[in-house]
Amino acid sequence: MADYVPALKAKMGDWQYYVTVMKLGKIARECRLADEIHANKDLDDLIQRAIQDRVQKEMVPYLLNESQRFYGALVVAVYGGDPEFSEVKVKDGHHLIDDNEDRSSYGFGLLRFDGSQIYYALDGQHRLKSIQEAIAQNADLAKEEITVIILKHENSKDGLERTRRLFSTLNRRAKPTSSDMNIAIDEDDAIAIVSRRLVKENDTLKILVLSNLGSKQINPSKSHDPYITTLPAFYETNEILLGAYNGGFDIDAKFKQFRPSNDELDDYYSYLENIWIQLLEKCPGFDTVLKGRRKPGDIRKRMDADGATVLDDSGKAIAGGNVFARPIGHFILADVLKLVGVQGKSIEDAIDAIMAHVPMDIDKSPWVRVIWNPTTQRIISSKSERVLIASMISHALGLKINIKVRELKQKYRDTVEDFRANLIEPIDWSGRPIYEDLDNEDSEYISEA
Repeated sequence: MADYVPALKAKMGDWQYYVTVMKLGKIARECRLADEIHANKDLDDLIQRAIQDRVQKEMVPYLLNESQRFYGALVVAVYGGDPEFSEVKVKDGHHLIDDNEDRSSYGFGLLRFDGSQIYYALDGQHRLKSIQEAIAQNADLAKEEITVIILKHENSKDGLERTRRLFSTLNRRAKPTSSDMNIAIDEDDAIAIVSRRLVKENDTLKILVLSNLGSKQINPSKSHDPYITTLPAFYETNEILLGAYNGGFDIDAKFKQFRPSNDELDDYYSYLENIWIQLLEKCPGFDTVLKGRRKPGDIRKRMDADGATVLDDSGKAIAGGNVFARPIGHFILADVLKLVGVQGKSIEDAIDAIMAHVPMDIDKSPWVRVIWNPTTQRIISSKSERVLIASMISHALGLKINIKVRELKQKYRDTVEDFRANLIEPIDWSGRPIYEDLDNEDSEYISEA
């Protein structure tokens, strides 16, 4: 039985192709994966895209649950069917036609197949598979439509080589958006949404977060003086902090894939905003920044006892200063505060306790020679050093950590190369256990620190 498909005829390079719209049901029934229709292993090796777990875990749930679902065009090759394109003629003088235009450019009409055609996905096999499986669970999806780009495939040696080359080109050139770009544009990831909103709406954060992409670092350049972090680092910090929301929950790929309700987003926003503002207002030395008398770059310098910038022999300011004026400080304190929230303690009280008892001067313990090299004046930002300091602060707060105290002390001493170095003194605050053996260096706890 003949099959008529409304289509636009187009050309790029030496490829002639047709753009049409098809029902998802038709695509699910008639468009196949390469290994289902061709016995040539070489073609299979190049065309078959492995159907990964994300089809089941991400794409099918997306089609079933997201009311604003949308897929880009599928590119399909067609076997057989004796395709014939009939252009639709528009009457001369019709008001839609510009007499100055080349009439031959209006390539719209009907694409006729004799019914023997077979489609296979040249680009979009994951989308095709997810459509097929989603329709099996919700038949109503079959009525929805998707754009399809059709190319005629010649079942010959030269035709196979030509199609393989196109497949390789499509999949090599078409790269997914970067994680940084997703932070800037994603409308499903709650962390990205709320991070952008904080930078846009909060008067304090909008002037402290550098809205660039690609780097999590603040560098010593003057252009970075007004900022304490970058958007990617701000996003990462918020992801850690949100992990303690409402007692803690897992932030996985599924959480980032489905947009929460507006009420939930508002709650996340308020939760994170409150933490950031409290951290900034309680952090020693930040009052001058918040009042506009200093820039963050000014407090990323070593200070003397009177708060004056220390200069080297050449008169240049020596780097150092406030650890919370750098992303690494945010990461570490966020790790601690996540542990506080997960263990059912007050994050607000913990911020007060940390800022009152843990020096924020990067040239002092616990930071110096762990995440800060005072000789090179550079950040040491490896994961192990970050975890070490987070564990030290958590231990000082009386939180459960996943390392024996004796081992923690030894690791700290080895890192700073000082066999007499001690951990941070226990901090008395509302979250400290009433009954606690502070002298037991063999105590061991389980946590996410």
